[in-house]
Amino acid sequence: MKIIAALSGFLFSALSFATAIPDGAFPLEVVSSRPLEERGHHDHHGHHNKRDDQCPTDGTLPPGYLAPTLMVPISKNSPDVEFGPTQFPLITPNDFCTIFNLEIPSSGFDKTCTLEFLFPNHEETSSPYSYDGPGHFTFTGYSFFTGATNETTYNTQPPPGPSPLNPPAVLAPGNAYVINAGPCFIPPGVASMEVSGKLCSPDTSFSYLQNANNGCPIGFYVIIS
Repeated sequence: MKIIAALSGFLFSALSFATAIPDGAFPLEVVSSRPLEERGHHDHHGHHNKRDDQCPTDGTLPPGYLAPTLMVPISKNSPDVEFGPTQFPLITPNDFCTIFNLEIPSSGFDKTCTLEFLFPNHEETSSPYSYDGPGHFTFTGYSFFTGATNETTYNTQPPPGPSPLNPPAVLAPGNAYVINAGPCFIPPGVASMEVSGKLCSPDTSFSYLQNANNGCPIGFYVIIS
């Protein structure tokens, strides 16, 4: 899949979500989206049987993809609580957000980074997720070379980055979203560049296991080309 990569500079460009909502968030910008067509067969009762060895069209990842290096929930209602790292990002309406860190390697110099969010249906992934609400999400990018740590709280978030206004979008199961495709922006001579951003929602509860190897992949990924 050549298009997914759900974060400051590249990442904010890449994952630009959110609005005229508090905290400088802006509506999630989706450059394009595509449905993930289910594969498999139907038995004589008409029930869909998943093919474990196949993912939906355009629902796989190429070699060398980048996954988040750290994901840390924070809570507006518990602003000083350290929730620590997780493999299950948590978003709840106007309370829990999750910060995603990504490391762009030096090999990204003068190349294109594509940020996608893969969101297969339950039938297409073994990674558990829960999703309840209209599906509007917001994103706040942080400054280049900054990100969350294991101790980050709502009150100790990284310094903010640029937050351009973008049109609102919805993340819904059964789709893949290209958030951005553009220059990786890593300076020459730098071993790697950390980029990060915060995913929140004003109206939706969402938690999932970020995983690329448990059936079809789900979550944020970057592809360098």
